[in-house]
Amino acid sequence: MVVCLAVPTPLSAQLAPVGVPGGVLRFDLDGSIESFDRRFFRGDRESYAADLASPALGSDRIPRVVDADARIGRITGTPGYRLNLGTLAAEAMGDIGRGSLGLSLGLTDRITVFGRLPLVRTRIQTTLRRDPSAADGGLNPGAGSQTAFFGDFDAAVATLSSKIAAGDYNSDPARLALAQATLADATALRSDLFGLLADPLTASPAVPTTTSAAGSAVLSRVIGLQTVLASSLDVPGFTLAPTLPPAPASDEELRQILAGPLALRTGQSQMTFRGDAEVGATVTVVDNWDRRSRRGGLRTAISGTVRFPTGRLPRTDHPLSIGTGEGQTDIQVDAVADIGAGNLGIRLGGTYVRQLPANFLVRLTSPSQPLAGPERLTRVRRDPGDIVAVEARPFYRLARTVALQVGLQHWSRKADQATYPTAADSLPGVSARVVAEESAANATVLSAGITYANPGALRRGGTGWPVDAAWGYERVLRAGGGRVPDGHAVRARLRVYFGLW
Repeated sequence: MVVCLAVPTPLSAQLAPVGVPGGVLRFDLDGSIESFDRRFFRGDRESYAADLASPALGSDRIPRVVDADARIGRITGTPGYRLNLGTLAAEAMGDIGRGSLGLSLGLTDRITVFGRLPLVRTRIQTTLRRDPSAADGGLNPGAGSQTAFFGDFDAAVATLSSKIAAGDYNSDPARLALAQATLADATALRSDLFGLLADPLTASPAVPTTTSAAGSAVLSRVIGLQTVLASSLDVPGFTLAPTLPPAPASDEELRQILAGPLALRTGQSQMTFRGDAEVGATVTVVDNWDRRSRRGGLRTAISGTVRFPTGRLPRTDHPLSIGTGEGQTDIQVDAVADIGAGNLGIRLGGTYVRQLPANFLVRLTSPSQPLAGPERLTRVRRDPGDIVAVEARPFYRLARTVALQVGLQHWSRKADQATYPTAADSLPGVSARVVAEESAANATVLSAGITYANPGALRRGGTGWPVDAAWGYERVLRAGGGRVPDGHAVRARLRVYFGLW
């Protein structure tokens, strides 16, 4: 900016144009740094890692234990029971650095074609702190430790069923009714216990500890059944109990419950790669800006941009990972109008982005249950919601080449749609739509900065280096709907013009 201010500019300057004059090549260099440690959700500010934190970690954050809660509730007769793995506090800090190289060529004074390729660096630092003092859940000892118990259980149920079928209780109607009720109760109990502890498809990685209220209730339910079988129905021999963990899960056991690093990776997630490349064209409709000695005027332009999925998607092994690209093709249309008189003016803009559907490899889970294991990894066809944005950027010229500018932008994004691309990708009992929950969002962004624009020798009779530059700061004022980072951003731009013909 200092170098630009030193360049002689005998002709009137202009607000940075959208298009490029015919026969001119423009070299674009853009950069930005955005940082955040908080976010907006449903209009409220909260920690960026709020989806990880929990006052009682369990099915609220870990999808794998939702079925366990229901089974334990039925076994213990406690509707609404929820396994507790302790209090989990979470913090996260993120930053996104972006540098973009671009070329724009003026085919005529009205038509410009352009292309851009960004280089993006993203980083998210997550810190988790767990307090297990109130926990009642530990690591499931595993199906192997339950083999003897279920062997005894199955033998007792088979004996009871055989006695009923043989008519052993027919002489006493009350005893027969008790035997039939006990058989039904034992069958249901066995099904829930096996599904909770040993079934390879449904077994929970976390179960109640032996000393917890829920664990004691589970063991009491088994002992009660054994007592009825032995003392009232002449079915002895069922004396074993299920094996439950002796203590709440340690940090290492919690990592096993979460299926290892694929489900939860604490610490830093960093990615440096190219972003989504863009190509497009701009048509300048009206250009009566800074003609002769008059400042201001009117200038309007329309741009069309196609954005390709050349970046990288967020990592699937980190719940808060940030990618360098969006993963789908976008079609964007922008309209810009500059209106001014003397030292005052305003730039008005509008944007519409059509985000085309694409297939993504994701951990299929609700955003509020981010600690999903590898069993939720699958392909989903996602159609991101379209984006509409409007902005107004008033400015005041300090000199012919320099202006102070403030801006206010409001954008809105519709809800995403998600389906399974093929039947083979579908997960039983899990709707693909969960990955798009609470995806609609909107935000209002305030900006302020300084701009420099000198057409130099591009204007007849002009001298000096044709260049424009800008520096600005952006801040999210408010946001509504889904999750929007409460970010601070610094943006800079330098564009140099070279005449070709």
